[in-house]
Amino acid sequence: MDDARTRERFGVRDLVLVALLAAVGGVLSTYIGYIGNLINRLFGVPFGAGQLIAGLHIIWPLLARSVIGRFGAGTLTGVTKGLVEFLAGGTHGVVIVLVSFVEGLLIDLGMGISRRSRLGLTMLTGAVASASNVFVFQAIYFSGVSFTFILVMAGLSFVSGALFGGYLAWDLERMLTASRLLSRARTATPRRPIAWRKHAVTIVAVVAILAGAVYYYVEVYDPFAPPGSARVSGAVDAPYTFSYGDWDGEPVTVTAELRGSVSYVPPADYTGVLVRDVLAPAAPRPDASSLRVVADDGYEVAFNLAAVLADDAFLLTFEDGHLRLIAAAYDGSRWVRGVTRLVVD
Repeated sequence: MDDARTRERFGVRDLVLVALLAAVGGVLSTYIGYIGNLINRLFGVPFGAGQLIAGLHIIWPLLARSVIGRFGAGTLTGVTKGLVEFLAGGTHGVVIVLVSFVEGLLIDLGMGISRRSRLGLTMLTGAVASASNVFVFQAIYFSGVSFTFILVMAGLSFVSGALFGGYLAWDLERMLTASRLLSRARTATPRRPIAWRKHAVTIVAVVAILAGAVYYYVEVYDPFAPPGSARVSGAVDAPYTFSYGDWDGEPVTVTAELRGSVSYVPPADYTGVLVRDVLAPAAPRPDASSLRVVADDGYEVAFNLAAVLADDAFLLTFEDGHLRLIAAAYDGSRWVRGVTRLVVD
């Protein structure tokens, strides 16, 4: 009886594996979000197209569930990953913990159908778990989005979860098992060489993800940026760091309506600092012609500098510890959240 109970519990090895996979997944989530934003920009939408890579978020709970083989491994990894992402300053805030919990729970339920790690089942489980994030976010954030667009996003996420989540997790588990890195017990059976060619797709995908992550965290992401601040740089004579809390001018209140290609927010009052007042101390050079507004996840939007300097409804507000650009005269996709840099070109 005691032996049976012991087998049902998570051992130290299992908990270490959960912590490791959750930490890696949580840290890489910001980078994956950055790639998603690049895809959104490529398609010309504020959000949605980035669901093409949503499956990368669920590799970690899928891999933990496959390797550990116990119900609860997916949920525990998902929740821990969500907490790591939240504590690391993820753009979704504490909501990401709920999203990750739902994904992990669905992974436990789906993988629990069979005791064996089957490719079809792993891909289907990954697809369903990945698509669930769309509906959780829809319930919390996307109140103005059409149901048709929600289904399109869910469909993209479903396919991504099957390919980038399910297949990669299944093949990674095979690679790790073949290398005996995940072996639970020592055996006298001779070790067979790993057929690397069979894992070529996974190897290329992992190398590409890691290489991109290195570039992102070295060149783009600034984890030490003070809350409510933005660096003003580029074609200016006096670059400086603007801090919302230290600004002592008169605030400006505008009524603006967010009209996006797929989202809508009714008119509301926004109070903040006009961007032209933020740029003034930096003294933009006469030959400068554009302004790039860059977010903490690398997302950026370019504006005509002359238009910005003449705009009375183009301001930075402070929301949830981050700067947000309110661009009343522009499409909703250009209302940037988490602004950390204003670059004059």
